[in-house]
Amino acid sequence: MRGPAAEAPVGAVIIVALSWDGHYMISRSSRSAPLASALVFLLAAACSRGDGAPQGSAGGPFGRGGAGRETVVAVVPAELRDLARTVTVTGPIEPIRTVSVNAQMAGTLLRVLVEEGDRVEAGQLMAELDARETSAQLERARAVLANAEAAFQRAQQLNANGLSTQAELDAARSTFEIARADVELWNTRLAFSRIAAPASGVVTAKQVEQGSAVSTNQALFEIADDSLLVVRVRVSELDVVHLQPGTPATLLLDAYPAASIEGRIRRIFPSADAVSRLVPVEVALGSRPPGVEVRPGFLARVEFALDRREDVLSVPASAIGVADGGTFVYVVDADTLIRRPVETGLTAVGWMEITRGLEPGEPVVTSGHVNLRPGAVVRVGEELTTGADRR
Repeated sequence: MRGPAAEAPVGAVIIVALSWDGHYMISRSSRSAPLASALVFLLAAACSRGDGAPQGSAGGPFGRGGAGRETVVAVVPAELRDLARTVTVTGPIEPIRTVSVNAQMAGTLLRVLVEEGDRVEAGQLMAELDARETSAQLERARAVLANAEAAFQRAQQLNANGLSTQAELDAARSTFEIARADVELWNTRLAFSRIAAPASGVVTAKQVEQGSAVSTNQALFEIADDSLLVVRVRVSELDVVHLQPGTPATLLLDAYPAASIEGRIRRIFPSADAVSRLVPVEVALGSRPPGVEVRPGFLARVEFALDRREDVLSVPASAIGVADGGTFVYVVDADTLIRRPVETGLTAVGWMEITRGLEPGEPVVTSGHVNLRPGAVVRVGEELTTGADRR
């Protein structure tokens, strides 16, 4: 090895340093060899960093104005939208009414003519009791009535001719009226043996079979009037004050998660539950999308739009920042960030109303508030257009 380093005395340290202009400078020191080894190691580590570009140059990590200093942000324009606060409650779908069909007399079922799922019309025969004894009693009553009617007619003639007293006429009339009432009684009992549908609908329950002995008022069938399906849900007293009959609602079914059904509030019950403070609200289902078959018992999620506001200035909720107890947004002016204090209003489905501090069309940053600072140089990497999402 030639040069100054080769001529150094034993124990001397050769210090190699990088000058300001990038040239190597060599000097001698009388320090110990271990110190020299450490300095050489540090020098080698420093030279291995980077690609040789001087620190602090325009392309280095500390350069001002380098492209690497720009922060890429996504912006959306502040725009006018229709907003509404929504509340979602769940409840089962039910028919507008359910009718229980009960036995009106005791007896044995001779026939059962319907099954669960059958559709029946009002007055349609559903089952029949053994009415042989009732029919016999009716025939007997009719015979007694015929005799009583003939006796009453003779008594009227005799009385008209002065051949009988008024008391005899009154007794004949009374016998005739009793016989006629007995006929009506047995006619009614015979009708009770024929169990007919009191209303049109679908049979949802059958609790007897042919040959069963039934008692008076025993439940035999249930009929659901499915001409109108409803969902009865319970709404907080704080939210129900914003609802009224006829207000639209949206229903989502677990059975058809991709479909939505439009409904309307049919009625709001007059009082809240004393314990839960919830008010029952009945929502009637409207038309169904093609292929959607709604059945009683399906679970529905009902969305009510509360405090609806039209054409209010709005930005995504992610664009709102909070500092020093106030809210703000970052607005991009050319390539510079400006922090703009704003006042907010209604929040609905990821959007927030701006009541003061912004104008329509101003581009606001939607993410990265933690790393942003006013005056920073930014580059818009993605501009989200929201006109297609307007509601």
